[in-house]
Amino acid sequence: MESPPLPMDVGDINVCLLSAKKKRSASSPSLRELDQMSLCSFPSSMSVADELSSLGERPSSSSRKRKLDDDYDTQSVLDFSMKEPSSKRARRPLSKVSLFGNRFKDSPLMQAKKSLKRSFSFSRENPSPARKYRIPGTPKEKSIVRRRSSKRSKVEKQHLPSNWVDVIGPDVGEKFSKEQIKRQEAIYSIIRTESELVEDLKMIINIFYHPLLRLRLITEEEHCKIFGNIQTILALHEEMFSKFEELRSQSDSVDSIGQLLLDWSLTLSGPYSQYCANLVVAKQTLETKRQEPAFEDFLQRCLQSDFSRKIDLWTFLDSPRTRIMKYPILLKEVKKKTARDHQDQELLEQAVSSFDGVIKNIDHCAGVAKCRDIINRLDYLHDDQRCPAIDESQFILCSGVLKNKNNSKLHVFLLDKALVLTRPSSRTGTLLYQVWRQPIPMSSLLVESLADGDGRVGGSFRGTRGLKTTANTGGKHQFKVSCSDPTVTSHAHTLQANGDYDKKAWLDAFKTVVTVTCNSSHVTVV
Repeated sequence: MESPPLPMDVGDINVCLLSAKKKRSASSPSLRELDQMSLCSFPSSMSVADELSSLGERPSSSSRKRKLDDDYDTQSVLDFSMKEPSSKRARRPLSKVSLFGNRFKDSPLMQAKKSLKRSFSFSRENPSPARKYRIPGTPKEKSIVRRRSSKRSKVEKQHLPSNWVDVIGPDVGEKFSKEQIKRQEAIYSIIRTESELVEDLKMIINIFYHPLLRLRLITEEEHCKIFGNIQTILALHEEMFSKFEELRSQSDSVDSIGQLLLDWSLTLSGPYSQYCANLVVAKQTLETKRQEPAFEDFLQRCLQSDFSRKIDLWTFLDSPRTRIMKYPILLKEVKKKTARDHQDQELLEQAVSSFDGVIKNIDHCAGVAKCRDIINRLDYLHDDQRCPAIDESQFILCSGVLKNKNNSKLHVFLLDKALVLTRPSSRTGTLLYQVWRQPIPMSSLLVESLADGDGRVGGSFRGTRGLKTTANTGGKHQFKVSCSDPTVTSHAHTLQANGDYDKKAWLDAFKTVVTVTCNSSHVTVV
């Protein structure tokens, strides 16, 4: 039995290659080609298809189906059969080529191949957050251009025509009078916009509500803060739209909608008050979450998609609130185009009154939620600044930016129980309001309206050029606030508004809780 051959070095391999070259026919592959075949061979642990796919190439179907029966880890160049070429074009047996052990793994060609492989696989090894998911309901990247037009046409078919006359046809003038057409157009406007709102709410559920939680981009607590009871709102509008469709299926025209809308309005107060009150927290949570790259990338991809119509998530979340505010206007338009002796006149009047009550309750709940949010954002420098009247407050009567004596901007909040002067600050990405000086309880608040140029030395605003303001040195649009309680260590402040309209808005807000005096030092609490 012969002993196993010793490992060959590079010199031995060159000798073998030279001997093989002499024995080949003239039509056989050249030594240079054979040398390149040996140098371009692949590791034994990786197939040809795997290596080609890693370099962005695609192997042929025959090479993918070919089974490697031989253990080519032990083969060398001399093991290949040197057959004479036939008239047919022969495929080179690359799948059977292997390395000479590990002797050529550090050659320049192999290093270039590894560098090329790393460049192709870099994006897969370190994927960006955007590549971790694909927006639900959107076509894949390879066929996005081909499928967009068909998908857009499907969406357009789901929407109702813009005008009622387009639904009836060209003979609408023969069936209805001009007054009837105007009334039907007003009714149809309510039905069509209701359909659009239902589609938007469904899109929120399918594109944002479920995927954000499924992709773990938000927690369950953040999910509840952002979306609230949006599924209940969707169910209410789906029910309303189905009843509208039932009326339209009975006849070409809708005779009466007053009773239907009146009954529906009685079910809106509770769910809508809860939803609109939660919008304050939803907006704050969205602002915080958008600082996370993965969450922001998801929103941007949705914003660039066709289904979003270039509208962001917050606008979609706020659409139910804006919709409910429009109902009194839409109903008044229908009532205006309804005959006086029609049965809908009285019912539409009752429906308008009912929707006004719903909106008033929504504003009340949203105001309480907004006031509570501002109170939670107050940042006290000292414990002495804490005032029980602030915690008892439920509404924000007025808020805005005013200037003090140093021409510095202050963010002032007039609550129903106290007046708070603050300076905006940011901590851990959250907007806070740092309390400036001592808050003034409403029970001891003194308000004085100052004429233009009548700056007071006792106030905190003395102008930028002297102790006393004039009409030409910035002494316009001023009013003075102070505290009448001697036990409270509070300063008098002369504040400057941005203009006449801004000053009037502040004074009107003060008049709801105190009696504002002009150039006097006493006020009477209402």
